[in-house]
Amino acid sequence: MNVTRSKTGRADAAPPAAAVAPIPPPAEKTEAEAPPKPRPPDGFEQPRALGAVLDDALSRMERRARGDERPVPLPWSNVAAALGGGLWGGTLVTLVGDTGAGKTQWALQAGIHAAESGVPVCYVAPDSGVDQIVARIVSLKASRKWSDLYVGRSGREVLEQVRSAHAAAMKDLPFHVVGGSGGRSAPRTREIAEWMRRTYAEAHPGERPFLLVLDFVQLLGGAREKENLDEMVGRAAYDAHQVARDWSAAVLLVSTTSRETRAGGDETIGIHRDRRQPSRLGRGNPGRLVLGGKETGDVERESDTVLVLAQEPWKAKRPAGKWTRVWCAVAKNRSGARAWCALRFNGTCFDVDRELAGPVEELPLPEEEERALREEE
Repeated sequence: MNVTRSKTGRADAAPPAAAVAPIPPPAEKTEAEAPPKPRPPDGFEQPRALGAVLDDALSRMERRARGDERPVPLPWSNVAAALGGGLWGGTLVTLVGDTGAGKTQWALQAGIHAAESGVPVCYVAPDSGVDQIVARIVSLKASRKWSDLYVGRSGREVLEQVRSAHAAAMKDLPFHVVGGSGGRSAPRTREIAEWMRRTYAEAHPGERPFLLVLDFVQLLGGAREKENLDEMVGRAAYDAHQVARDWSAAVLLVSTTSRETRAGGDETIGIHRDRRQPSRLGRGNPGRLVLGGKETGDVERESDTVLVLAQEPWKAKRPAGKWTRVWCAVAKNRSGARAWCALRFNGTCFDVDRELAGPVEELPLPEEEERALREEE
């Protein structure tokens, strides 16, 4: 199992997600599910006594212990193990990484796997057309570049193979898309979540989680162009967290990491490392990959889990169709330990990196890097 724990992490690991059975539909209900109570406009919530919430919390823990409530399964056993089995309903998971690291394909592959396991999914991509989203999904089945499919370079034979081998099954999936409308307005996240819960009702919180993917976070705040990006991203993360809790949804925020200019004029994108130095991915504290600053701080604070896709650099340009090692770093995990999960990416889909067949022993960072990290904190 490809999970590398940090020095403070647990030694054991949860069973791989591949062993998780499809989530069955809930039993028929005689009454409609009551919507969550509206939140006060000023954000104030009246304190509640422990006695008023204890029974409900214990009941939910018991349902999870019995297996009546299960997480949204993931297609990568090592990532699933690091997250306690998958993406749990009621939580916000943020996926960040450099441009070109494969975040959208990672999120779509996770979404299709969840839908094939019976989990309802809604993929929201305000900067993409629906046909582009579909081309990316088809690329996972055809093992072709989505851009070649989109512009017709793959040829008619490939498309006919997709129609005959995959189209019927794909049409039956509980997978929904919201693409860009061509305007500047962002999709209304809460209304989308409400529609998903009405369409896929549950008798008890967590009985039937759904996956809501929001790609990209910078466009999801409904803000005017002159508003500050930090405020827009922070509000998007806050809204996504509230939606996850109110509707027992697993919400996945997909965001490109911001640019940072280091001393000496060296500009890096995303993961927190100096690219003039040798890469030390796969060991040490994964939290170091998350950039500082207000924008990232707001998102990290609202998120239950933060995943960072960090691609190992090639000495030369990656050959077409070849696999590149990409670390899925669990930089924050509110209900578990931080971890390094080795994946490989061929430009279309991700797979577990089989060269790292088991847990890799955590190696300490050099003293100078540890000192630099302490200074940043």
